[in-house]
Parts: sequence; structure tokens; C-alpha cells
Amino acid sequence: MKTQTRLGVMLLALLMSSIIFATPAFAAEPQVSVNTAGESVYTKTIDMQLQAMPYASESSKTVTANKSLGLALDPGRSGWSVPVTFRYSLPSNAVVRSIEIDPGRGIINNNNKNMMGTILISKIEVTSPLGKMADIGWKASGMKDTTHFLQQPANGNWTARIYGTNISRPTGDPILDIRFFGSISYKSAKMTISYILE
Repeated sequence: MKTQTRLGVMLLALLMSSIIFATPAFAAEPQVSVNTAGESVYTKTIDMQLQAMPYASESSKTVTANKSLGLALDPGRSGWSVPVTFRYSLPSNAVVRSIEIDPGRGIINNNNKNMMGTILISKIEVTSPLGKMADIGWKASGMKDTTHFLQQPANGNWTARIYGTNISRPTGDPILDIRFFGSISYKSAKMTISYILE
């Protein structure tokens, strides 16, 4: 009999605790009580549901550039490439969390073994649809930026161009220098925008 009574009490306690925890807590007026030292103690119940606000879910979209991202320079020269465009069709309330650019595999000197120029790329300049520009250090393996375009509108046309130098030295002989002309081309550069809807 004692075992049944204990089991009954345990089940009742379990039922009561499930009811208490299943009931949402609501904000209430502060309650005043006096502790054993005679001091007033103020307590207030907080609505825990307000502290668990869900975060907006993050999505991403990858777009391929409208043309090759490439640069061609005479020996000893530095310069910018022609811009390429990444066209995004996203909701108007999409805002950027981060951008990533994957240039893909570069083709050097159009695979012509007779050409000896060497292009060294140092940065890529990205421009948002609103005209905000940022230079990002170049990495052939890919680049990610989480600061320059944070909270910028994601929808629209983004552009990118690269800056580099042909590190081959000119010889002064125009015929010989033709061989040190250098080029590099990335035919399928991709850009990924991670965004949330506001």
C-alpha cells in the first residue's frame, strides 16, 4: 500500500511540474516580501518567451559573372581589369550578411607556352548595387567579406574588377618584350551572397 501511495505522490508531482513548466510565464508587478533579516525583497516574474525571440533565417544565392574576369598587361605595368557583373534577383528586403567570391581556375597567358609574362593580382574591388565600393585582398582560393557590405541591400547588379602587376621586367627590346606580355583570365568567377530578409 505504501508503494502505491508513493507512486501516486510521484505521479502527482510529475503532473504538477509539467503543468507549471508548460504554462508561459508573464510579466507581473514586482512582489514585495521581507526576508529573515527584516529587509524588503523585490521579486518579479519575467516572460521567458520574450527572451527567446527567433533569429531571421539566413539564405544564400550564387551567381556567375556575365563574362571572364581577366587582366592583361605589358611587362612592368600595373592596372585594373574591365569590371564584370553579377546580376542578383532577390527580394527587395534582402540585406547582406556576407559575400564570397570564388574566381575559379585562372588561365595564364591563354595557355601559350611562348608567352612569359607573369601577372600578380593583389586585390579585387567589389561595388554594391548602391555604389558602395570595397577593396578586398586577393586570394586565388576565394575571398570572403563580412564587414564592408553588412546590412547593404543585396538585390541588383554587383560588379567586380581586379588589380594586378605584370612582374616581368621590360628589356627595352620591343620584339622581345612582346613575349613578356602577360595575361590571366577567370572564365567562371562566382559570387555568393548570404542574406536575411528584413
